[in-house]
Amino acid sequence: MSRPGGRFLPTAALLALLCSGCDRQPELGIESPGIVLLTEKRRTAADAARIGDTFGRPEEDGVHVSLRSDPAARAGHYYFVRLDIEPPPGSALVLQVVRKEGAPSERHVFPLVRRTTPPFGEYAVGLTGAHAGPDGWRPVAWRLSLVDASGKTLAARHSFLWGTPDDGR
Repeated sequence: MSRPGGRFLPTAALLALLCSGCDRQPELGIESPGIVLLTEKRRTAADAARIGDTFGRPEEDGVHVSLRSDPAARAGHYYFVRLDIEPPPGSALVLQVVRKEGAPSERHVFPLVRRTTPPFGEYAVGLTGAHAGPDGWRPVAWRLSLVDASGKTLAARHSFLWGTPDDGR
């Protein structure tokens, strides 16, 4: 048995979804393109453990490259970053974080001496050791940028609460 307008409703819903996708706004927080993926996650020491640790092997980068504020510590707050541009020699990832409301931003520079393996490699940029903060801590606001050897910004993203384009640069 067929209802009047039975096919119309799903077709109209699909059409509405397609049309609303056409006027999609650009993703917030992208100051300049080049960073195609940026996610943040808290990692415990167990999360950051590697199979080689069991056998006493030194830490090695695979597809991903780990960059930490305290190279001896693995637990902390991480930003996983994938670039769609090749960083030039002497470039670095610069992470700026605001720990609590009203506090000035902290700046952490991570030189890119090792490269990820395309197309799925990521940089795991971690605030570790004394910079990690207590369990469950997250920055109030953050900005991550790729800069060349002269300090020129090549790509950047920031959190919703980072502020105006003139803040923290």
